[in-house]
Amino acid sequence: MEASMRLEAVSASYDGKPALQDVSLTIPSRRITAIIGPSGCGKSTLLRCMNGLLSEEPGAKVTGEIFLGDRPISALPREELRRRVGLVFQTPSPFPFSIYRNMTYAPRYYGVRDKRRLEAIAVEKLQMAGLYDEVREDLGKSALKLSGGQQQRLCIARALTVEPEVLLLDEPCSALDVKSSAVIEEMLTGLKERYTIVIVTHNIAQARRISDYAAFLFNGHLVEAGPARELLEQPREEETRAFLSGVYG
Repeated sequence: MEASMRLEAVSASYDGKPALQDVSLTIPSRRITAIIGPSGCGKSTLLRCMNGLLSEEPGAKVTGEIFLGDRPISALPREELRRRVGLVFQTPSPFPFSIYRNMTYAPRYYGVRDKRRLEAIAVEKLQMAGLYDEVREDLGKSALKLSGGQQQRLCIARALTVEPEVLLLDEPCSALDVKSSAVIEEMLTGLKERYTIVIVTHNIAQARRISDYAAFLFNGHLVEAGPARELLEQPREEETRAFLSGVYG
């Protein structure tokens, strides 16, 4: 299994209170990895560790090592890390200006100035997110006027404009209806041909539908990880079985 990211004995705490403890996990390249577990088990904290965001928060501490390819992320300049590892939050967060400016903001920040190139990037990524046909006549419209599902797809498309190697998604469908969730699931299944995707989800059915690999967290500990079908259908550990059967959520 080709690794895109590797976590070695990663622990995290907020103001001295443990949130993750000694997590070692390999994220396979160009696959969808689902992180599952009950509320408060450390899933979102894990994602924030993986793009270096948590280590910048006041009162937070991260130990252990996280590798992107063969390099520890601690050795990467912050801007390079954020470009290579994108993070999309649970609540859609489009910038408060036009769809087009949302889509060209990051490429401009990283030095793209040619207008034709910027337009090509915007169109390509909106198409990849299945959004272009819906907004092609309204690229000058405020992104805040899009529906919730459209805003979430815009945020994913925006994250792709700098060609990240890894895309981290924190509960991207939690606030969406069934139709919007299905559109995003189809999109993610297509995107894994080019990107490594890690998705935190409380929806076990969703994890079964789209993930290739899965990891179960409980009380800040990694209980088990492996091919999604095996973990979700025939888990090895009692805690995993209890979670999947609905004993706790």
